[in-house]
This record gives sequence, C-alpha cells and structure tokens, in this order.
Amino acid sequence: MIKLINRKIIKQGICESYSDTHNKKIELLNTYALIWVYFVLVFPIADFIFGIFVLKTTLAHICTFLALGVVVVLNRFHQFIIARFFWLLTAFVNFTAFSLYILPGTYMEYYFIILSGISLSLYDKKTVPIICTGFSFIGFLTPYFFIKVYPKEYADRIEVPAVFGLFLAVYFLVSYFKKLNLANEKKLSLAYESLTESKKSEVAHLQLKSLKAQMNPHFMFNAMNSIQNLVLKGDRNEAYNYLTKFSLMIRENLNMSEKSFVLFKEELSLLKKYLELEKLRFKDSFKYKIIGANTIESIKIPAMIIQPFIENSIKHGLLHKVDGVKKLEVVFKLEKEVLVCVITDNGVGVKASKKINEENESKQDSFSTRAIQQRLIFLTDFYKTDIGFTYLPTSVGTKVEVKIPYVTEPS
Repeated sequence: MIKLINRKIIKQGICESYSDTHNKKIELLNTYALIWVYFVLVFPIADFIFGIFVLKTTLAHICTFLALGVVVVLNRFHQFIIARFFWLLTAFVNFTAFSLYILPGTYMEYYFIILSGISLSLYDKKTVPIICTGFSFIGFLTPYFFIKVYPKEYADRIEVPAVFGLFLAVYFLVSYFKKLNLANEKKLSLAYESLTESKKSEVAHLQLKSLKAQMNPHFMFNAMNSIQNLVLKGDRNEAYNYLTKFSLMIRENLNMSEKSFVLFKEELSLLKKYLELEKLRFKDSFKYKIIGANTIESIKIPAMIIQPFIENSIKHGLLHKVDGVKKLEVVFKLEKEVLVCVITDNGVGVKASKKINEENESKQDSFSTRAIQQRLIFLTDFYKTDIGFTYLPTSVGTKVEVKIPYVTEPS
C-alpha cells in the first residue's frame, strides 16, 4: 500500500508529451519532496516517544509538510518551474530557521552543503545552481560570523577557505557526474537506435543494459550518502579520498563500456576500486580478499561481467547481515576454455534475502543479473562452450560460480 502511494506521488505531473529528461526531473523533484516528508513525519514521532515536545519545532515541521505538499500539487498541475523554485526556497528558509532560531547550535547549517548538488540535478543551466551555492555558503557561515549562535572558539575553528573548497567540491562532483550521465544517456540512445539494424545489435544491446545496471541509482545514492556522512562528521580528508576513488571508478567504468573485450587487469582494477568504495562505506565491518588474480596471465574477457555479481552479493547478502564482520571472497582460476570466478560471502543467503525483500514489499528482481544472464546465453551460443553462472551449496551465506570466456592476448 505504502509503495503504491509513494509511486503515485513520484509520478505526479508526468506527461507523455514531455521529453524523457523533463519527466525524469519531475520525478526527481517529487522524490526529493517525498523523502523530506518522511523526515518531517519521523522527527515529531521520535520527539513524542522520547517525551520531547517543542512547540516551535512542531510548527516548523507542519509548515514544511504543507510547503512540500504544495510542491507536489504544483507538479500535478504541470507547474514544474515554479515547483522546483519553491522547493529550493523552502529548503533554504527551513535550513536557515533551524540553524539560527529553532535548533541553534545543533549543526543544522551543514544541510546547506547538499543544496548546490540538488539544484544542479534540477536545472540544465548553471546560473541558478551557482547562485544557490553562493547563498548556501553564506547560510552555512551565518551562525558562526553574522548571527552568532556558536561561541567565539567555534568560529575560530572554521577555516573559511576549506569550507568554500568543500562547497566547490560538492558542486563540481555533482556537475561532473551529471555530465557523465548525460553523455552516457546520449551514447545509450544512439547505440539503441543503430543496434536495432542487425542481429549483432542484440548482444550489444544487452551489454548496454549491463552498463546501465552497473551505474544504478542505488549505488550512486549510497555513494553520495557516504560522502555526506563524512562531510557532516567533519572528516574532510576521508571525504576527498572517497570523492577521488568514486570519480576514478566512474571514469574507468565509462571507458570499459565502449569495449566488447577488455584485459583482465582492467576488469580487476575496476573491481578493486568498487570494493574500496564499499570498504569506505562499511568501515571495519566489511572485509574482502581477492585470490588467484596474480596467477592470471594476459587474457581478455567480455567487459562488465563480474562486478554486478559482486554488487548483488553485497546488496542482497551482506547488507542484511546484522552480527559480525561482513566477509567477501573472490577467487579466480583458469580452466580449459573459460575463466572461473567464484564469489563467496557470509551474508544471510539467497532464501533469507528473498524473504526480507518480500517482507519489505520489494518485488524488484536483480536487473543486473538478468541482463548478464541474457548476455551469457548469446556468448555461450557463440563460443559453443559452457558459460554461465551457478549457485553452489554452502553452509553460510552465498557462493556463486561464474564462467567467462576469454581470449589470449598475444605476447
């Protein structure tokens, strides 16, 4: 029921006559409003449970709830331009009020950091996002220097150039990522049009679907969340480190998407960057090891086959594991005609994962696994050999064996 309501709210204002890009922006704005509504509902309930009732906080939450309702209604009546401006205005007023008057001294000003990124995702031209970034920067500094909420020693600790650099880093990261997504969408669109002309197109079409699965919004959202958490904790060095690894992985991913076959070391490099990002996200609760990679000679394999299986292992197995360290092991070995990759985790297992998803009313199938499976069917027919993936019996977690065709790179 809740899932249906969420979907209906997100679809408000969608119109077939609009372009796909415009409809995506409408959905994105509705999603921002919906996520904020949940926060507005959760905080008063938490205050009530813990016996904390502050009238001005409750009134502020009610006003925010009504304002977000207006945003969705404006979208419903196809007033997206007004709706997105009203959302940003609501956010700016809300963050300012909470950081200066409603909950002063509780670091509410850190929410200003996300405004530049959100404005970039909603506007094509950069004028409004640049203005929004400037006002957000001022809004962040206001409790320290203009309307002094914090003691002087707090203000003395604030390094204005470093804070400015942080705002710029978030702005340029989202801008860069947006450009990559637009370029990627353009490539996908052109590829889909041209690849329908021949039988060969079917294999390439599935490869493009595999790329789309790798760049899925869940991973991007988790990555951005991790960056935000590091920023809120004041861990700038770790945040910059995460940003660097994230951008490098995106670049390698896009480079590999243009190739049918890649060197094994290129695929391995991408896998390591992905696992390093997950390690930064889970901290000490996640450990991984790669075995046998150094014994693999110079071979080429189909691009972007292994990473989705590892992502599934983390997302569906390890993510639901509550107790103990989350462990992942990736083993490589060469057989007669295929490269064998065995991925083992100590997560909750396939059955438990399906049960959790059902309890959460989540019917989403693993799109990446289905896309890879279809692609492997075509590769199996082409190579006339046993290629595919199999779930192997294991006492704990999940163990999957992936068989991938390869060609030997000439010396």
